[in-house]
Amino acid sequence: MTSRPTTLTGSKRARTRDQLLVSAQTLLMEHSAAGLGLRQITDHAGVVHATFYNYYPDVPALIADLGELLGATHAAAMSGLGAARLQPDVRFARITRQTLRLVAQAPGLGRLMFDVGIPPDRLSSELRLRLRQDLVEGQELGLFSPDDIALTTSMIAGAITGLALDLYRGTLPASAIDTGVARLLMQICVAPPEAERLAHEPLPLPPPTVLPMRWLALPPAGAPSEGRS
Repeated sequence: MTSRPTTLTGSKRARTRDQLLVSAQTLLMEHSAAGLGLRQITDHAGVVHATFYNYYPDVPALIADLGELLGATHAAAMSGLGAARLQPDVRFARITRQTLRLVAQAPGLGRLMFDVGIPPDRLSSELRLRLRQDLVEGQELGLFSPDDIALTTSMIAGAITGLALDLYRGTLPASAIDTGVARLLMQICVAPPEAERLAHEPLPLPPPTVLPMRWLALPPAGAPSEGRS
């Protein structure tokens, strides 16, 4: 797991919450969420057992918060693309390429996404919502012509998840990402030449997701309140 310098500032409560989440992520590199115990987390974090209950009622609540943190970390990583200013076809291509690149270059991220039992809802719902918005906007602009937006959203989101899983497992090489994105664009009725252009346009590699993730490492808009999860 790539480590992050522990010089982030914030209230003591926010730092302790992150401390618990950091310990959970470290332990999850060797254990599943189902096998993670409360005392394991507090011992690793160096806090007394009772401190845990100031933040979470139980371990599943912490794991749910970790799922939220995963989604927020991804959203923060994608914010640097200036997506709001892009046309939906360009936005879809860039976000999908960068998302898959992040998984390919960070095995620890793939483990948290696929192997340890963290609920995928926060990340998948964010991707699905953005995808649906892109399809609706693209249809209005005449860029896409899906027959059924809900069905297309489900199919494309599933395909992206499948690509991410295969990249993490090593079934697909990272060099397959751009070709895969071109084919996804064709599935939403982007003309093949334009799909190939969008999927292969020069795009700098995203900074790798640094693990363990912390709420305090996110921009203020991405961080939650410090109350009980």
